[in-house]
Amino acid sequence: MGAPFLMRGSMVFPLAVAMATVPAAQDLARGEAEFLRGNVHCDAREFAEAVACYERAAEFGYDDHVMWNNRGVALDGLGRHEDAIAAYTRAMQRNAAYEIAAYNLGNAYAQLGQFDEALVAYDRALAIKPDYPDALFDKAMVLARLGRAKPAFQAYEALVRSDAANAVAWSKRGEFLVELNKIEEAVAAYQAATAADPADADAWTGLGDSLYALERYEEAVEAYDRAIAADPDNEEAWNNKGFTFFMLGIHDEALACYEKALAINPTYKQAWYNKGYTFHGINRLEEAVAAYQKAIELDRGDEVLWNNLGNALYNLGRYDESIPYFERGLEVNPEYEIAWNNIGNALNKMGRHAESLKYHDKSLEIKPDFDYALYAKGHALDNLGRHEEGLELIGQSLELNPNYDHAWMAKAEALHRLGRLEEARDALNNALILNGEYEEAWVFRGKILEEMGNALEAERCYDEALQCFRASLDLDPENAELHYHRALLLEDLERVDEAVEDYAAAASKSHSAEALVRLSALLLRLGRPADALVPADEAESRHPEDPRGWLAAGRAFAAMGRGAEAIESFEKAKASGAGEASLELARWLHSTGKDVEALDAVKGDAQLSSEALLLRADIHAALGRTDEALADHDAAIRSPSEGRDLAYRRKGQRLLDLGRPKEAIAAFDAALGLRPSDSEAWLDAARACEALGQTSRARKMLDEAIRLDPKNVEAQRLRSEGAVAD
Repeated sequence: MGAPFLMRGSMVFPLAVAMATVPAAQDLARGEAEFLRGNVHCDAREFAEAVACYERAAEFGYDDHVMWNNRGVALDGLGRHEDAIAAYTRAMQRNAAYEIAAYNLGNAYAQLGQFDEALVAYDRALAIKPDYPDALFDKAMVLARLGRAKPAFQAYEALVRSDAANAVAWSKRGEFLVELNKIEEAVAAYQAATAADPADADAWTGLGDSLYALERYEEAVEAYDRAIAADPDNEEAWNNKGFTFFMLGIHDEALACYEKALAINPTYKQAWYNKGYTFHGINRLEEAVAAYQKAIELDRGDEVLWNNLGNALYNLGRYDESIPYFERGLEVNPEYEIAWNNIGNALNKMGRHAESLKYHDKSLEIKPDFDYALYAKGHALDNLGRHEEGLELIGQSLELNPNYDHAWMAKAEALHRLGRLEEARDALNNALILNGEYEEAWVFRGKILEEMGNALEAERCYDEALQCFRASLDLDPENAELHYHRALLLEDLERVDEAVEDYAAAASKSHSAEALVRLSALLLRLGRPADALVPADEAESRHPEDPRGWLAAGRAFAAMGRGAEAIESFEKAKASGAGEASLELARWLHSTGKDVEALDAVKGDAQLSSEALLLRADIHAALGRTDEALADHDAAIRSPSEGRDLAYRRKGQRLLDLGRPKEAIAAFDAALGLRPSDSEAWLDAARACEALGQTSRARKMLDEAIRLDPKNVEAQRLRSEGAVAD
């Protein structure tokens, strides 16, 4: 999320509304009435209505300089600063000695960032009225913005000389010191202002803002309370008090304060923004979306608002829906590196890793040391199989920000894929030092320890993960992502009934198809294809653009023997962009003995993955085409995708079935070189050694298989039956 808005966190220029002595001529009576109505609307902050009244006044010939000034104020209130400049200029043309219009002209230029023009206007106001405090103050502020500290101080000294004992002057001094980031001195100035006038609500609000900036939150709340006591309709004090409560973790009080601010001024963008930000922070994401949308209705030119609305949708799992909002933020500010990176993140979540890279690159082009973009690009590269490149970028991210737990997790994933298990474990240790409640890190650490042969410590990690999930869900029982990730762990632990419940809970709360698809797959694995079809159908219905629902339905139909419907579902999945649909269709046809049709289906893929090549090898073998099957195994080994260890192992199994155990052992050795923690590969190698009569070596390999996986039933059977002699 972006930084929250506090009213005094932006450069705010006050606008002076003046009242005119209206000509008494009868032909200007209607113009006078419109002018007065416009003033009422302007005082009520109904700026669009005020502008309409002033325009009608001008049409009736009411051409007074005050009317043009007040029209400029209303236009400024609508953010139409260029039009406001024209109105103030017209007021000055009508009355060259009208210092209020000159001052407001300076403010309008400052709002547009045209600071040199603003200084000219302020000087014009001060030439008319040398002791004009607001003009002196805002001139000093603009000089400070331009980095011209010395003349800024000189302008401020002129302000102090004009009214050194006045509470307002002390408040102005406080604002000026805040602009110079001298917060402690600003606190002292505001304290002097409140001592001079305890009923000055603006001074108390300024004091609260300065104390907030110093992270003295309890004192800030007390100052806002004094501001509200002095002026119960002080929307800024209510809003800023609310966000201070948010920083203190008192969320209900924060939301109540925003409601107070919005009851006073329903068009107060900052309060809508902070309300959304608070809902976002406590994971009430639907409510966050609604509040951000209200803020955007009031200001469509705020890139941070668009970005945060996209983030809320992203956190809801609505990744595809989030992207247009990030894009709207980029329309406002094409150099907003956070939004570029967030588009890449959304694409990564949808598995579109290659497509995400250009967005991460654009973000890094704007800000080369953007740690989150380095991490995100590295993670995408790792998912594309470019592990070394990904690891390098993730490492650069951690050099910039070593306190980001997700980056340590991503580093562990890359190291694990490279077979560097101890380093991966150490990276996870760092993630858990930073965040001891990081459930997914505990799960991954357990898996790595299992691969390293430390089953006892792995079990402890899984227990820690489950405790973390339980604690998190006690606080946020509606969190779909927590239910989903706990279900993944429970499924791995073969606690399948609990996993089914969590997948179902996640599916009922999530906006993506992920939980429904996993639930369908688990039910299918449990031999419940009819039950598996239910979440698959729901995924199709709720997410027709997501091919995974059609794939899940095809698998369920295939398991039920409903071939025509299985084929139809796989074809629909393929039409929806699922590259694995052809593979699924081929696998099902192969399982039903329709190998010629299966071969045609798998040939439909232009560039076969390692998995597809291994399936094609099985199909060729079933058709008696041994040489072609072995060629497919070799192609899978050369494939840039992951799983070379499995490709070697499958080739070894094929060679062993063909009665070529010596060649099979070479393939198994290659598989174990890539993944020495694979208990099944040690078991296969033991069989090949036994076939060659290498009994002693076979026994050692069986022992290693059992050491790595004491629950390896086949390895235990071979030992107990003496298939490999002692």
